[in-house]
Amino acid sequence: MKLPLYLIILTLALATVLGCQQNTTYKWVIPSGEGKPVPIEIKRYGQTLFSLDTTRFAEELNRIQPDYQVFIGNNYNQPELLNQLYNFVTDTVLIKVNKKTQEVFPDLTHLETTIGKAFGRYDYFFPDKNPPVVYTYVSGMHYENPVEKNQDLLIIALDVFLGSDYEAYKYLGLPKYRINRMTPDYIPVEVMKTLYNVEINPGFRQKTLLERMIGAGKALVFLDATLPELSDTLKIGYSQKQWDWIENNKKHVWAYLVENQLFYNSSYDLQIEFMQEAPFTTGFGNESTPRLGVWLGWQIVRAYHQNHPEVSLSELINNADAQEILQESGYKP
Repeated sequence: MKLPLYLIILTLALATVLGCQQNTTYKWVIPSGEGKPVPIEIKRYGQTLFSLDTTRFAEELNRIQPDYQVFIGNNYNQPELLNQLYNFVTDTVLIKVNKKTQEVFPDLTHLETTIGKAFGRYDYFFPDKNPPVVYTYVSGMHYENPVEKNQDLLIIALDVFLGSDYEAYKYLGLPKYRINRMTPDYIPVEVMKTLYNVEINPGFRQKTLLERMIGAGKALVFLDATLPELSDTLKIGYSQKQWDWIENNKKHVWAYLVENQLFYNSSYDLQIEFMQEAPFTTGFGNESTPRLGVWLGWQIVRAYHQNHPEVSLSELINNADAQEILQESGYKP
């Protein structure tokens, strides 16, 4: 049976888009039957809190407290704490933010599926770690820590992922490149980055640019392993234009680092230039991609894994010798 023309065109278009954004040749393989998705049910504290009947607020809090003790605590009936909660849910600005949050996230089924898959792979690679219980809330745009890990709990501020075109974000004083990542697609990335930083990152001392590059590369390879279906651009937070720039200029950037002997440079300003958030990389023009050291470090660690598939993800992350990883990677763009 022939497919309708519009389906053929749509299929080809999707293949083109995904092919541009996803490295399909690089994978962390898990044996069949292992790393099965973890069933999770995200607990929506924000939705529950803002749906309470505020005319009998204390009684309503009593009803939900057992499910949301992590937020409400045990002393919520004290007048001061009760007033704080009441003022929060009756704040007209926050009511609007909550309404937008419910519009963007009418249900979390897709997010539960994506995170459940990631937790399954996380459990395979790090069997000594227990996947956390996941909550969401309306934070009042707590953008500095959109996902937080607290013991066996993981808490997501949904109001920080309402879409880059959400009007209220314009008044936060954030750069455009930061707002561009305040979309639902970035939630799984932020979730797994938080797990990495809190539970996995060995926290080695990073003195040279190379050490920082390799450290950043390990974090992104962790995302490769736990979120294999996500595009590379999402993992690193690049636009397609930024990804294309570094792909087209990687040899030039690499040559610049080698010729100027910058890999072993410990200058803080240099490391800021190549590793930190920015609209572009100073010295390479306003159209250049930012965080060039992060991208290159990612490619080095990927190449090391491809040359040494016998090394587990945990062993790779806990290898403190950045020079060895560079040499054994054989990476050269």
